[in-house]
Amino acid sequence: MADFKVVLLEHGYPNTLAERSLIEAAGGRLVDGEDLELEEALREAESADGVLFRRLDMHAERIARFKQARIILRYGIGTDNVDMNACTGQGIIAGHVPGYCIEDVSTHAIALLLSGVRNIVGNHQAMKNGAWDLHRSTPLYRMEGKVLGIVGLGNIGRGMARKLAGWGMQLIAFDPFVDPQKALDLKVELRDLDTLCAQSDYISVHAPLLPETHHLLGAEHYARMKKTAVLINTSRGPVIDTQALLQALDAGHLARAGIDVFESEPLPPDDPMRHHPKITVSDHTAWYSEESQAILQERAAEEIVRVCTGKRPHSLANIELAIREGWMEEDWEVPEHIQWQLRRRDELRAG
Repeated sequence: MADFKVVLLEHGYPNTLAERSLIEAAGGRLVDGEDLELEEALREAESADGVLFRRLDMHAERIARFKQARIILRYGIGTDNVDMNACTGQGIIAGHVPGYCIEDVSTHAIALLLSGVRNIVGNHQAMKNGAWDLHRSTPLYRMEGKVLGIVGLGNIGRGMARKLAGWGMQLIAFDPFVDPQKALDLKVELRDLDTLCAQSDYISVHAPLLPETHHLLGAEHYARMKKTAVLINTSRGPVIDTQALLQALDAGHLARAGIDVFESEPLPPDDPMRHHPKITVSDHTAWYSEESQAILQERAAEEIVRVCTGKRPHSLANIELAIREGWMEEDWEVPEHIQWQLRRRDELRAG
């Protein structure tokens, strides 16, 4: 049996029974730091083989304390709160949990889209206030015959395309790093971003937050959209320029928006995004279902155990580490999300 230590710095979940069971069954010891002062939990992590966390900022100074760590793993898909260079420099795997909430986020994006297309929330609020709009002063739209633009055709974007395949819509997407065959299999036509913004009736954003995707959608893109367009974002807040979005909605460049993620979280109570009549908001909840949370915790623990018992990771956000260590030349079945990272790396280097 292996002998390793895992420290869970913070999580916010009702319990960590799944993590403890999986880690202890493999011969490891779990220290749950949820009820410890952060500094005490970090001291425990200095001698850990694996570190689990959720919302903490994993900056270089903090990572430097993890002298024994083989892997630090974030509960979730995104790793924008992790310094990848620091991890790679120390030879630490930066892990995450891709794929655990594909069904949930894609479903939530569709729910926000339907609310925008049919003005469900606005109509609900009006009725609560006593209205009965016989003259239909607020325009509603249909789905069939319209163009849906998907920004980011990864697992979640493809999940949305799969679910809407029978709705009689034309599906187009922007993703410079996607395997074209995956788009072809879903009957999704690839476009550049400017063309997608101009042609789409509805746009759903599923791009990861990377240096090149910060404010990927901004004022110039909103200006190209149809005045009846509905924009959905369930990816990361900074992928879209929200101040420019507010101005574009006020100017009538697009009709409505549905937003689950924000540039500043939690969203301040007085933020105009909360109160804008053309925006439906939810509190970064697209990832969540009872099922997805259970899968997230289990897969996080399984990955920690895998690496701490000497196996190659299934999740890896710092691809440069794998390249430096020569893992690609080994008999390693490279996961799909890592193949995507390799394509992105090659494309960026090619200019």
